[in-house]
Amino acid sequence: MLTLFVRSVILFVAAVVAMRLMGKREVGQLQPYELVVVIMIAELAATPIGDVGSPLLYGILPMAALVICHGLISFFCMVSDKFRTLMCGQPTVLIRDGVICEKQMREMSVTLSDLMEDLRIGGVMDPSEVGMAVLETCGQVTVFPKAEHRPLTPGDMAMQPDREGLPLTLIMDGRVQYQNLQRGKLTESWLKAQMKALGYTDASQVFFMCVNTKGLLMAQGKGKTDMQTAQAFAPEEARW
Repeated sequence: MLTLFVRSVILFVAAVVAMRLMGKREVGQLQPYELVVVIMIAELAATPIGDVGSPLLYGILPMAALVICHGLISFFCMVSDKFRTLMCGQPTVLIRDGVICEKQMREMSVTLSDLMEDLRIGGVMDPSEVGMAVLETCGQVTVFPKAEHRPLTPGDMAMQPDREGLPLTLIMDGRVQYQNLQRGKLTESWLKAQMKALGYTDASQVFFMCVNTKGLLMAQGKGKTDMQTAQAFAPEEARW
């Protein structure tokens, strides 16, 4: 029993390492050859777990071979457009200017039900409102509404919105994120001063703290149910 447990852990770790080496992609974003690799890695990991008499290398070595093949294919896809087209295919237009492309849909084996579902996911109910719908190589459908049906943007009104960016996390569950302090060119003494102004004497008392590109500091103490806010600096001083 212990042997089976240890073998399962080793093969699980090997499978996780193999997937991590392939990069970060969701299942819906996988190219066809990547999906094949994922399925084969799962199968290779399962076989030695069920067969205790089978050496672990029978599962680990084929996984390594698949990761190497994946790396080689990915490399050639990056350096050769023809090879990428061969392995991944090309995006296909399913709707153009509100007209459904019947021929392309049949070639891609996409049904009208599938298309209407993808349009609803894209926030469109009427195909006539679609400027273009594209079936991507990963199998997802990207929907672009016509100009007259898309949401109004600040650019349409000749407005210049304020700069926006991802908030810079400073403290998470009592731990200071020093790499983010460096990224924002902020000092530890500055952080301590901000905590003191909000009533905290130590980072361990803070559950979450971040600062956005508008210079607004947001913090929530451990065990608290409210978020405190304070203006830490002027928006133009944001350095990330």
